[in-house]
Amino acid sequence: MTPNIREGPKTGRVWPAEDETYTDPTSGADVRRLTSHPGAGDWHLYFTEHGWYDDGRRLLFRSERDGTRQLYTIDLETGIIEQVTDLAGFGGENAVDHENELVYVWVDDSLVSVDLRSFRVNDVHYEVPAGYTPGSFDVNADGDTLYVAVMEEVRVGADEDSFRVKFEAEPYTKVLALPVDGGEPEVVRETNAWANSHVLASPTRAELFLYCEEGPWDEVDNRIWTVDAETGETWQVRDVPEEGGVGHEYWMTGERVGYHGAHRDVEGKAGVADPEPFAGSARYDDTDHREARLPSELYALTHTHAVSPDQIVCDGTFDRVTYGLIYQWDDDRGDYEGPRILATYDWYESGPHPHTRVSPDGEQVAFDSARYDGSSNMYLVDIPDFEDLPKYEERD
Repeated sequence: MTPNIREGPKTGRVWPAEDETYTDPTSGADVRRLTSHPGAGDWHLYFTEHGWYDDGRRLLFRSERDGTRQLYTIDLETGIIEQVTDLAGFGGENAVDHENELVYVWVDDSLVSVDLRSFRVNDVHYEVPAGYTPGSFDVNADGDTLYVAVMEEVRVGADEDSFRVKFEAEPYTKVLALPVDGGEPEVVRETNAWANSHVLASPTRAELFLYCEEGPWDEVDNRIWTVDAETGETWQVRDVPEEGGVGHEYWMTGERVGYHGAHRDVEGKAGVADPEPFAGSARYDDTDHREARLPSELYALTHTHAVSPDQIVCDGTFDRVTYGLIYQWDDDRGDYEGPRILATYDWYESGPHPHTRVSPDGEQVAFDSARYDGSSNMYLVDIPDFEDLPKYEERD
C-alpha cells in the first residue's frame, strides 16, 4: 500500500542522558536506571517483545514525555534518547524486525512499519476491515510475513465488565499471514473466542506462531495455542489446571514456550488456600515440560520471563514480593534452584508492572519501577552469578 501516514514534527527530538548506575541495596547487583524524565512514564516494550537492536547498542521503549504515548530509543553506550514516532492514533502494540531494523505499529486501524534508522513511516501493510478490531501481531523469523489477529467487534456497555463481556461473547477471531511486501493475506487460524492478543511469532521457525484465548484464567478451556502456518497443525500448550489457570505466554530463544500459572484461582482473589503457583516452559508441541514452584505469595499478579529454560526471572508481586526473583536449573537434581533475589523493584499496587524481560544474550534484565520519583522509569540489572545472590525466604 502507498504510505499515507506521516510522522509529526516531534520525531527525531533528542534528550540528554538521564541514566544513573547504583548497587542494589538487597542483592548487590549492578543496576542502571535508564530514564528519569520528571512526571512522565517510561516503559520498556511489553515483555513478549524485546527492544534491543543495532547489535544490542540501542533499546526501544515507550514514553509519555511529549504528552502522548510514543516510541523512543536510547543509545545504551551514551544514554542519549531520541523520539522515534510522533503518530496521531498510535496504538501502542508493536513488533520489531531486528535484522531489518523496522518496527511495526498500529495507527488507528492501519498497520504500518517505521524505519528505525530514518524514523520515517516505511509502508502501510494492512487496513482492518469494517466490523473488526485490530489485535496483536508479530513478524516471523524470516522478516517476510506478519501474523495479524483481527476480531469481530464486541460492544461493551459503560457499566459492563469488558473482560467478562468479551469472554462470554465468543467473538469470531482470525489470524492472518500477511506478506510484508504486498500480496493477499491468508487466514491461518480462526476460532470463535476472544483470541486477538499475544500473537507471537517463533524467533527461529518462520512458520510457527502462538496465540492465546483470553478470559478468566480459571474458566478458559485452553489458553495457549501454537500453530504451524504452513500445515495448519495446532497444539494446545500446558493444560489449564482444573481449579486454576496458566498464561502470560512467550517464546524463549529456541522452540520453547514459557508461561506461569497456579493450580488454584490465579485471578488474585484474597483468601485463596494453597494456590501452588508455578512457572515453566515446554516445547511448542507441548512436550518436555520443565516447571519451578513459585512462592505462595505469588498467586496474584506476576509475570515470568526467560530466554532459555536454564534460568527463569519473575516479577514478584505488588506489596507482598517487591523483588525480582531468579531460578536456575540444576541438571543433577533435575529441578530448579531458588528463588534468589535479583533486584529491588519496590512494586506497589498503584505502581507500574515491572514486566521483567531478559535480554537476548541472557546477561541483563529490563524492568519498570516507580521507585525513583513515583512515575514509571526503565531499569537494567546485570545478572550476577546465581550463588552470589541472597535467597528469598517465603513468608509464614
